[in-house]
Amino acid sequence: MHKIEASIILDKESPLSTAKANNGIIELDAGNELAVYIIACSKSLSSIRSSMDKARLSVALLDASYLDSITGEDHSKSAYIEMLVENSIIRVQSIYDRVLIFTNRILDLGISNESINHNLLTTNENAIKFGLERKLKAINKACSDYRFIRNTVIHHDRYTEEQLNYLTLIIDADQLSKQAGGKQFIDSNILSEITHAYLNTKKEELGKYLDGIENSLFELYDVILPVYYHYKDKLRAK
Repeated sequence: MHKIEASIILDKESPLSTAKANNGIIELDAGNELAVYIIACSKSLSSIRSSMDKARLSVALLDASYLDSITGEDHSKSAYIEMLVENSIIRVQSIYDRVLIFTNRILDLGISNESINHNLLTTNENAIKFGLERKLKAINKACSDYRFIRNTVIHHDRYTEEQLNYLTLIIDADQLSKQAGGKQFIDSNILSEITHAYLNTKKEELGKYLDGIENSLFELYDVILPVYYHYKDKLRAK
């Protein structure tokens, strides 16, 4: 955890500190611009935290034992393998989208979430003034290795990595052959070993990739926290 999470989400001036539950509804007293600003920053930062947690969980699920526990005789493991790999990549890549939204909130730019993009923020005068564009570019670079794969998954509904294609194809063929009364293409124990090895490799690969994103993210946090205090002071002075 980075100190920014406690500094913003647990900000003593936050309306969260006086939140009330009324008839099953959470009520917040955000009656001034400072309160609205704190809540907006808190929500967007919490979204990054949630995205990181989901990405970690998705990577953790790339586990052979978990795969064995959710597959049955009527379902091919290939579909589950593809689902787990695709989900982990999409989760990891979604982090940067939330970083851009958070930066927009910190700078109080008022840009809608739908309009935010990398070029818009990295060329923004305020982002440049506070040195945020360099940190954003670093996070973007950390995400670049899998950006093409992410687009392939989303737009073509298929993770096209060659090894995964071979693995899922042989699993499908093996299952179809057994259902048709034919022989196995590869011994089940050997195929299981290959599957386990692939999942462990992919799990380690994505875990390291996620660590790199988190390191770049923390560097942004170090620079952006003083900006948060700066904008709070401006709003408090109004």
